[in-house]
Amino acid sequence: MKKLFVFLMAFCTVMAMSNCKNSKGSKSKDKDKADVELAENEDGDEDDTPADDEGVRRSDYKFETQLIADEEGTMENIIVSMILPDGTVYKEEVEPVPLDTASWTGFGTINEEDINFDGYPDLQVCLGPFNAYGNFTYAAWLWDEEARRFVSVPKFDELFDPSYNSADKTIASSFRMDDHEDNAVYKWDGFKLKEVSSETIVYSELEDE
Repeated sequence: MKKLFVFLMAFCTVMAMSNCKNSKGSKSKDKDKADVELAENEDGDEDDTPADDEGVRRSDYKFETQLIADEEGTMENIIVSMILPDGTVYKEEVEPVPLDTASWTGFGTINEEDINFDGYPDLQVCLGPFNAYGNFTYAAWLWDEEARRFVSVPKFDELFDPSYNSADKTIASSFRMDDHEDNAVYKWDGFKLKEVSSETIVYSELEDE
């Protein structure tokens, strides 16, 4: 009976050590992969940005864009690559303004301005001009210092020719079409923008006055 008790104790000890060993190192990362699994954003929706990575700093990232056009020269896609020093590449795909690349410029231009005024450079990629008045649109990602990753900004491409006012931490959007000009001002609410004011100017009406 005593021998059976000793045997059972030894068996349980071995099993416990085995389970503990298997639980360690269960979190692994494949640094050779170009694409990563989707991370969840604060709203619980799927987010197409890199997941948390301990030790990664904003200054570690480099960026490249690749323009994809059809046979007629119409822009179809812009592939944005976020590159880390160890060779890890996170890829995003955004839709540009569908214009002839031979006639229009700005597609895929990278800007690293601090657009949410938190002291960390963010990422903007130009999607192209909307018409002859310019009306440039952009895709944008904010750097989340706490999570150490980029978070895409919903509907940022609905802003035209955005300009940034660090004094009151607002973003102004201005869209011009013929004699109409639509202006709007936005403020940040977390990682989303909220419109705080808007106005429309009709230049022909101003001339009549």
